[in-house]
Formats: sequence, structure tokens, C-alpha cells
Amino acid sequence: MADEDGEGIHPSAPHRNGGGGGGGGSGLHCAGNGGGGGAGPRVVRIVKSESGYGFNVRGQVYNVYMAGRQLCSKRYREFAILHQNLKREFANFTFPRLPGKWPFSLSEQQLDARRRGLEEYLEKVCSIRVIGESDIMQEFLSESDENYNGVSDVELRVALPDGTTATVRVKKNSTTDQVYQAIAAKVGMDSTTVNYFALFEVINHSFVRKLAPNEFPHKLYVQNYTSAVPGTCLTIRKWLFTTEEEILLNDNDLAVTYFFHQAVDDVKKGYIKAEEKSYQLQKLYEQRKMVMYLNMLRTCEGYNEIIFPHCACDSRRKGHVITAISITHFKLHACTEEGQLENQVIAFEWEEMQRWDTDEEGMAFCFEYARGEKKPRWVKIFTPYFNYMHECFERVFCELKWRKENIFQMARSQQRDMAT
Repeated sequence: MADEDGEGIHPSAPHRNGGGGGGGGSGLHCAGNGGGGGAGPRVVRIVKSESGYGFNVRGQVYNVYMAGRQLCSKRYREFAILHQNLKREFANFTFPRLPGKWPFSLSEQQLDARRRGLEEYLEKVCSIRVIGESDIMQEFLSESDENYNGVSDVELRVALPDGTTATVRVKKNSTTDQVYQAIAAKVGMDSTTVNYFALFEVINHSFVRKLAPNEFPHKLYVQNYTSAVPGTCLTIRKWLFTTEEEILLNDNDLAVTYFFHQAVDDVKKGYIKAEEKSYQLQKLYEQRKMVMYLNMLRTCEGYNEIIFPHCACDSRRKGHVITAISITHFKLHACTEEGQLENQVIAFEWEEMQRWDTDEEGMAFCFEYARGEKKPRWVKIFTPYFNYMHECFERVFCELKWRKENIFQMARSQQRDMAT
């Protein structure tokens, strides 16, 4: 089935992280896309369900898309209920006219006119931030109980490292692992490559979060239909800290292509410090010498490092810390509560880590470290991404085990070669 790209407008729509900054205070705020609310490309797209009459023959069912994403399926009467509920809640707002209910059967032309009218209605009311973010609208854009049984199919669009997107049709209650396997099959990942990538959520332009295996991507997809990546908040990214493992995939065209494009993007965003080699890297980039580009970039600071947004830490009375995780170290970089870097940096070696865990109630990641003969000490980092930080720790130690086993196997192999 073709992607439902719509024509694409992005109104100020509800965002689970409170996004869309500015515009505090009370009253109705128009979701400007730059000045004055003039006409722009469309965000709301409503199409007939594939079965024509949807779930039963008593009424036409419409699939609702916003910013290219299928959010829900609704009958006309559900639009009418929404209209009445919004009018009661926002009595001082003059709502646009909802297409009327006709007492007799409609022709295809009349049904299409109603569909277009519903599109215009939703687009106008969702462009008002306080209405688009209201519980009434959020509930409407979620699948209703009569339509939602957890096993209906939905389309999810996922951004790929090379700048393209892939759309898969999955069950609405599919987990992260199930969606990732569908994407991997769609793009042609083999059984080896699939271990070095994962499904992430785009939080903003500077941070992405790996989804936990048991999360439900479709829920994020619906809640985040305005996001940093046009058309989707889901993306495939490399899930690997060890460069030695990465180099083993140099003969895998798909893996190298994805590594290359993600690396180029990370350099542009400043995640990887490549100033001294920028000229050589630019030449390799222009010549599309991907393997050579990656080989040079792997020696630069920040490669295969994950940096978390600044947050509070119980080891600091004032200010925050920025956490950085790589295969060589775990760093806490002191900063102000606004995120401005300060001079103090504490780097932990992985051998110093004793234990680590999450505090669900306190929304914190905790770790215990020991240095020399000093008594072990616990540190608590207060971050909404505590589960992701924990998963990074687990992955690093898993990869350190891989590295140790590979070195051991290589040594054994060399010994056998010498013996023969």
C-alpha cells in the first residue's frame, strides 16, 4: 500500500513531551507556521477505509492521517460527538461548520464532499493549540474501543539512516521488537546486520532514545505526530559502541551505507569532533569512499558515543551533569542548570563499575563505583531516560564481553596456525 504522505502540514499538535514551546498563559493560541496563519500545505488527510464501509455496513469509516501518519479510524457520528464535546468545552470559540448528516444514502460524490469537509474541520480545530492539546481531541485521535481490538493493522513510517523512510504494515499492538523485525525485513537486513541497529524515538533535533523491547511504537507514533523528523518520530540507528565489531561489517554494503550516513549526520550536528580531519573527510565524502571515511572518523572524539541531555545528579549540590557513554568510559561533565558546560569532568573506567540499577519511582539511574581501596559509592542521576541509560550500560558490558571473547578466539587461532 502506498505511503499516505498527505500534502503535509504540521499544525501545532499535541506532543507528549509538552513540545511546541512558547505561548504560555490562557486563551486560545493559533498554531502559527510562521506568521499570521495564512494558507499552507495540508496536514489532515482523511481517506475511506479499504473495505469501503469499514467495520460494518451501517456507516462509512474514515481513516484519519496527520502529518502522514494514520492515527485512527472514525465514523461520521464520532466526528459529530467530537464537535458537540468541543463546543461545550470551548464555549467562547466559534467553531467551523461540521458537514451535515444526510437522512438518505449518499452518492460517491457526496461522500467525497463530506470527507473533504471533515478534513477541513479537523485541520482548523487542531490548528488551535489549546484545542489540539485538549483531552477531548487526544481521546478522539486515539482509536475508539469499538474500532480498536489491538490486532487491527496500521501503517508505521520509520526514518532510515540514509535519509529515506520505510513504511511497514503491522498490528497496532506490535512491540518494538516486532516492528523492528518488520523494518529489518523490509530494507533487507541479514541476520548479522540486524544485531547492530535498533529502533529509536526522535525526542528532538539533538537527542534520540532507543525504544525498550516491550514498548508499543504505534502509541508513540500517535502521541508524537509532530516531531523533529517530518512524518515520523521513529528512526533506525546504529546500536553499537565497539568499533572492532563495526569494522567486521566492512563488506556489508547496507551496514556500511547506514554507518556512513549516520556518521555524516553526527559530524554535521557536532556529536563527533572532526575539525582537524574535516578537509580529508569532506573529500572522502564527496567521492563516496564510505569505508575510508569511516576508518578515518573512528579515531575522532565522540564516535560511537551517546550523550544524554543535562540533568540533576545527587553528587552535585548545584548545577547539572551531561552524561556521555562510550566503550572506553562513562563521563559526567558538569554544567549549569541551563546546560552550559563547566570545567569539571569525571571519567569512570568500566572496570570501576560495581553495580547499576534503575529507580522507577525516583526516575533515576543509579550506579555504584569503586576506586582503589576506597569504599564503593553510589551515584544517582535523575533523568527521564533512566531506562535507556541502563540499557546502554548493559550493552557496553555485553560488547566488552564480545571483545574479550574475540581476542581470545583470535589468540587461539594464531596459536593453532603457528603449531601447524
